[in-house]
Amino acid sequence: MRGRKLNFKGKVVLALLFTLIVVVLAGLVGKGEKMSAKDKGKDAHAVSLRTLSFSPAPMTAFAGSPLYKSMIGQQRQKKEAERQKEVAKQNEKDLKENAIYLTFDDGPSSAANQLLDLLETYQMKATFFMLGPRMKEHPAVVKRMLKDGNGLALHGITHKARTIYSSTSAPLNEMAEDQRILENVAGVKSYMVRLPYGSIPYLTDEMRDLLDKSGFHIWDWNVDSSDWELKNGRYVQYTIQQIRQKKQAGETPVILLHDKPETVKYLPKLLKFIKKQGYKTKVLTNETPPVTFPCEGRCHPIHHPVETGRR
Repeated sequence: MRGRKLNFKGKVVLALLFTLIVVVLAGLVGKGEKMSAKDKGKDAHAVSLRTLSFSPAPMTAFAGSPLYKSMIGQQRQKKEAERQKEVAKQNEKDLKENAIYLTFDDGPSSAANQLLDLLETYQMKATFFMLGPRMKEHPAVVKRMLKDGNGLALHGITHKARTIYSSTSAPLNEMAEDQRILENVAGVKSYMVRLPYGSIPYLTDEMRDLLDKSGFHIWDWNVDSSDWELKNGRYVQYTIQQIRQKKQAGETPVILLHDKPETVKYLPKLLKFIKKQGYKTKVLTNETPPVTFPCEGRCHPIHHPVETGRR
C-alpha cells in the first residue's frame, strides 16, 4: 500500500508541474502577442546587441591580451617540466650507451657527399637539419643520407632571421613547407625542427605554441662547435673541450655543426677523437625528447637582429 501511495503522489506532482509549465508558456505567448511595434523594435535591437557580443573581434583581442599570454606561459611551463623529465630519462639511457649526437645544419651543400663518405669511413651516423631549397638542389644526397641510416630533419626555407621570425605564424609556415619538401624528396615526414640561429631569443612563446600544436619538436644543442666562426680547423679543439665538459657533467653531447666545405675539411680530426673515446653516434628521431633552450623570460619579438654568422 505504501508504494502505491508514493506512486499516486508522484503522479499528482507531475500533473501540477505540467500545468504550471503550460500556464507560464501561455503567459509568455500572450505577452509576445501584445507587444507593441516599439517594443518589438527594442527587442530586435537587443537581439542585435547579443549577436554582436559573440562576434570574433573580442576573441582576437583576447588572443593578444596579457591574460592569454599568461595562460600560454603556464601551459609552456607545464610542457617544459614534462620535457625536462623526458630528456633526463633519455640522457640516463644515452650515458649507459656512451652516446653522442652529431648534427649538421644548412645543407645539403656541395660537400655533403664528402661528409657522408667520412661518416661511412668512421662508421658513424648524424642528423641533418636541412633547408628546403637546398634539398631541391641535391635530392640524390638527401636520399643517400636516408639510405645510409642518418636522421633527416628541418631547418626552414630562408635562413633569414628577419623573415622566419617576422610574425607569430612565420616559423610554422617555413617548417611546414620544409616538411613537405623533405617528404616529396625522400618520402620521410620529419617533425624535428631547428630554428636558424637557435630558438633563443627570437622564437617567442606564441611561436613555440603554434609549432607545438602542429606536432613539431624544437631542437637546439648543448655543444656549439662554432665552426661557422672558428677558421682553420680551430673549431675541432673547441668542440673536443666542450665534449669533455659534458661528459664530466653527466650530459650527453648534442653537437651543432654545419654542412659546409670548411667544416668537412677538418672533420676527420673530430671523428677520430670521438671514435677513440668509444662514443656511439646516434641519430635523432621524432620520438627523441628534444634538447631545447627554454625561454625563461629571454624570448622577445625580433627588431633589428645582427646576422653575422650561420647557425
